Amino acid sequence: MKPTIRLLFTAILLACMAGFAATVAAAAPKSTKADVPRPPGLNDPGVSTPATSAAKDSAPAATENATEEDPLAPLPKPDARLIRDKASRDASATAQRIAASEVTTRKQGSDTVEEYREHGHVWMIKIVPRNGPAQTFMDNDGSGRLVRDPNAGPISPVYYTLYEWK
Repeated sequence: MKPTIRLLFTAILLACMAGFAATVAAAAPKSTKADVPRPPGLNDPGVSTPATSAAKDSAPAATENATEEDPLAPLPKPDARLIRDKASRDASATAQRIAASEVTTRKQGSDTVEEYREHGHVWMIKIVPRNGPAQTFMDNDGSGRLVRDPNAGPISPVYYTLYEWK
């Protein structure tokens, strides 16, 4: 490319860019300093709302209804007695059932597998890997299907297949 053509091309490109920048600057809204309040200082008082100024005027009335007016008051804790009692009953029933079961322990690879049987039927399997948390599968309803123990938490382990061959 000749130097004169390159110089001409560069001049046209710069003129287009300057025109585009002027168009964008004209389209952008102008903000003034009056639109943006200054940030509060460290020792400035907090914002006063009508509810807080009324509370300062009538202090005895504010103490009676403090939870209704104060939006930052802590919420009451939910009653968890029913859930806690059910969990303790389930845990004690499972402990009694484990004590009355026949336990078969075997090694499968590096994992230890414990099978719990009642009247010859498997009702619980506990898999204890060499590294990692134990996994418990139970048949709570007598259907013969082993499901994860609900007391173990809502998240089950995730396994990925990295390699596979035949």
